[in-house]
Amino acid sequence: MLEYLFHLQKNNNHWLYKGIRFFIVGISLWVFFLTYQSDAHAQKTNTTKSSTSVASSEDEKKFNMLKSGNETVWTCENNVKVKTAQSGSQYLFLHNKKLYTMNGIEALNGVSRFSDIVHRMDWIIIPGKAMLFDSKAGQRLLDYCNHPNLAVVDKSKEVDLMK
Repeated sequence: MLEYLFHLQKNNNHWLYKGIRFFIVGISLWVFFLTYQSDAHAQKTNTTKSSTSVASSEDEKKFNMLKSGNETVWTCENNVKVKTAQSGSQYLFLHNKKLYTMNGIEALNGVSRFSDIVHRMDWIIIPGKAMLFDSKAGQRLLDYCNHPNLAVVDKSKEVDLMK
């Protein structure tokens, strides 16, 4: 077989020799590319994981540094926990180890609304529950968030006005 390839190599214009050479070069480049991509992916994955954990712990530390009063731990549906606290005129909101700095917005009586314009997140507290909205995606992220000091609406004492 090698003698045949050497014979083809002497005859440079032969189409089979060019095809075999093209195939070998192509396979070599493909193997090199796959090896390079898997190494780059492994490095990127390690960097992303470490930077995410560093950023999340930094946000938690920042939350603890900036809060000026007591923090409130809210329990939402599916047992999701979020923390809130006052920081001067701003409202701090920690969700999924990410810190959001919110400003109060005027709302109806009995409703408190806080908004983070940068991340387009809205935290709304109404009697009975609180909710987190992602106004960028147009969806509710958290619902039925409660804490012990929040007044729970007792539906058994509601009066049916239609009677």
